[in-house]
Amino acid sequence: MNRYFSWARYSKVVVRFAIFGWAFGTVGIALGQENAIPLVHEGQDLLAKRNEVFWKGESARRALQSGLYELAERYSQEAWDRVDGDDVEQRGKLRLLQVDALLGRGLYEEAQSLLTDLKAEAGLIQSKFLREAVLALVEEDEVGTAGILEIVDASGFDFGERAWHSLIRGWLDLRSGDLEGADIEFSEAKRFADGQSPALAAQIAYLVFRYQLESEEASISIGDLRLNYEASRGLETGFRYGQLLAVALFDEGRSDEAIEVVNEAIGELPDVYENLRDQFLLLQLLLSGADSDLGQSAASELAVDGESLALQRIALQHLISESLGDEGRLGEALVETLDSIVDGTTTHPLAAEALYYRSVRHFQLREYSEMEDDAYRLMDTFPDSAYRRGSLTLLASASWERERFRTAASFLSQAGSEFAESLDGEALSVLIADCYFRAGNRGQGNAEDFTSAAEAYEIALSESTEKEMASQVYFQLILSHLKAGATEEAKIVLDDPVLRAKSDPLKVWRGEWMLIKQMRQDGQSNEAHERISRYVNMEEMNSGLRLRMLWLGSKLAYESGLHGETKVWVEDMNDVLDEIDFGDDVFENQVRSDGMLTLAESFLELGEEEAGLVLLTRLREDFEGSESAERSYIVQARYLSDQDLLVEAGQLFTYLFDNFPSSKYAPLALFETALNAETRGLDEYLTQAMELLDRIASDYPDSDLVYYARLKQGDLLRKLNRYGTAAIVYEQLEDTFEDRPDRYLAQISLADTLIAQASEDPSKFEAGISRLELLLDLPDVPIGLRVEAGYKRGNAWENKGEHLKAKSAYWDLYDLFVGEENRVQLLGKKGQYWLSRAMFELAEIFEDQSELDKAIELYEEIEALGLIGGAIARARVDQLKRQTPLVEGQ
Repeated sequence: MNRYFSWARYSKVVVRFAIFGWAFGTVGIALGQENAIPLVHEGQDLLAKRNEVFWKGESARRALQSGLYELAERYSQEAWDRVDGDDVEQRGKLRLLQVDALLGRGLYEEAQSLLTDLKAEAGLIQSKFLREAVLALVEEDEVGTAGILEIVDASGFDFGERAWHSLIRGWLDLRSGDLEGADIEFSEAKRFADGQSPALAAQIAYLVFRYQLESEEASISIGDLRLNYEASRGLETGFRYGQLLAVALFDEGRSDEAIEVVNEAIGELPDVYENLRDQFLLLQLLLSGADSDLGQSAASELAVDGESLALQRIALQHLISESLGDEGRLGEALVETLDSIVDGTTTHPLAAEALYYRSVRHFQLREYSEMEDDAYRLMDTFPDSAYRRGSLTLLASASWERERFRTAASFLSQAGSEFAESLDGEALSVLIADCYFRAGNRGQGNAEDFTSAAEAYEIALSESTEKEMASQVYFQLILSHLKAGATEEAKIVLDDPVLRAKSDPLKVWRGEWMLIKQMRQDGQSNEAHERISRYVNMEEMNSGLRLRMLWLGSKLAYESGLHGETKVWVEDMNDVLDEIDFGDDVFENQVRSDGMLTLAESFLELGEEEAGLVLLTRLREDFEGSESAERSYIVQARYLSDQDLLVEAGQLFTYLFDNFPSSKYAPLALFETALNAETRGLDEYLTQAMELLDRIASDYPDSDLVYYARLKQGDLLRKLNRYGTAAIVYEQLEDTFEDRPDRYLAQISLADTLIAQASEDPSKFEAGISRLELLLDLPDVPIGLRVEAGYKRGNAWENKGEHLKAKSAYWDLYDLFVGEENRVQLLGKKGQYWLSRAMFELAEIFEDQSELDKAIELYEEIEALGLIGGAIARARVDQLKRQTPLVEGQ
């Protein structure tokens, strides 16, 4: 018998295991990305879809590499379903993945059908031809395989495809009798496979082994094989014949007899031929199946104790393919095998692979802690392993699943740093950015998350060549800046003509819309109005966005005090509604009624009371039951309150919450009625206000106003000198609303209450001061409230007669926001108000201590910083300079 030997002609059984188990892609994201990516806001549809395709596609690639063909087929189909129909190249890549999975499952007709329908671009056509050649090889169609291979250009293939290309060429050489040429091609196939992945290396090595054997198997009958086997039992030649006999019996459907021959051979195998044990164990596995007890036992013994690394890998791959996701006996047997490999007393040659597959199994079973342990152990113990990238992306995927988005971004960044040459930089940057964006958007983050997202989106935008995707990344970049509070950075992006050119006009105008809305929220109504006036009539803007801009323009005109211009904005808005049929009467009525309300408010601000009130009445008639009609009662009542017509205002508020109890404005009407009662001052009205606020909590427990109602109740209790009860209310607010971003309002009110009780209980003074100090120091506290706390700390000491401590407190506040780094512009109006008061108080202390130069310096700084009271500060400087000896000497 010749030096070549194998397990003969059961090609489809083996090819089903071996076909195309490699990854083509960018980032090898781990298996099991089941959850659809949630959209973080209405404009992110394309980006979310792109990310979901990314996760699903890479899950398919990782499943394929792990031999989980059923999962690979499902994930590739799900990714393909989400790809835009115009993205031919991406759809083609995903279809090839699905074809590979079908080949792996032995579903050759389905694979052929997909290949036939595949409209591959020039960049993928050679990959399509290669798979057609594989299908021809499966059918042992020598002529068809050779014909297809003649038109295949392998120059653009990756290592995985080159391995298969060389393997097919070697098979054809064997068929033609060119054994030397076959050896060369098979050596190349092994080399390319080694460069791709250990799993592929095992598969290629096995098939080379098998094809070489098949080439030597002449048409020997089963009878002759049995005679030769029996005649040479106990000899090496006999064991070779035993292999061929077992395979021949298997091909004839006599599997029990085939397995019996193998079992006999293993039992008779002497130590001198121990090198053949691995081959018989693998044959035992293949003939009995990895789902049988015998097959499991053979695979485990070979994988754990075998001597041939290539055959050990084949056995392990069979176990993985059959059992990785199984939670029954097959899964348990796999775990025992992996544990034996990983936890042996010496380092097993398959230890890295076993750790990786064990971590994948943990991931699939949602055993995240165990998965992380194995992944970290793999990367620490085997830093150069081919499975390192898989471990990084598996960790990223697990972090994403658990919504630990910052951690996911960190792992993806590490993968990008270590494997930059093999990754799609743009896709990775977008995914990293999306992780940070979701971290901030899910309430677990802060401005830094959005800043990090903006940095990653900016990188992705610089690398982006596809207009549609660049447009979405551009919009996300703007949105990230806005959510980070970096309005100026968002303006820079929108005003940069180079960046604008990367995006389609719609995304630019939507970015403008978001910026102007944010400027409005930040109190920059005048500047926002100027900006929107520049853009609202641009021709590139579609009617829907123009309508939005006009609506926002009407709001900004009103808020900027340009009440006379409001009418123009509203009329233009109605003109658009008249010209365009949006096909949604509810939407159109909402826009028209809201514009009418804004116009009525403007009339009232202009002093045109009759016109304003008439318009409010018409609004309630024309749009009865609308939100605008309900809110009109709030508008009119507030107008009356400003005219000191509190009784008439109260009647309107009462009409609203009595007649429209389900209105979203009903709790607001109750709240404002309470405020009007408070304005009247007498204890009986304060008590009435308390009762109204109680109704908000009892009748509208889910309303956001419940917190403010309770907060206001605490304030009213203080006015009624019921400080102890007020303190209890604030403490309850702390406990009940501990996650609210404005929870600090209750805390500073509690500090005020404790300090006010200090005359009766001195210990409460220290408790109040401690709370103020904590509010000043906490970075999460809104900056305006931090300044207020700092001022109140100094004021409390000053009222107590501790002028040195008061001076120190005021100076600490000044030094924190002016001295070390001028942060006055970040304080907002409220923060600047309290800072100005603190600086005035500090200057007066300096005056009292005859440190007039320091007092003058502070007053001059108040004026220079543009703080409230600048004119008073200037007058004080002039007065003090006339008193100083230095001035008199001059």
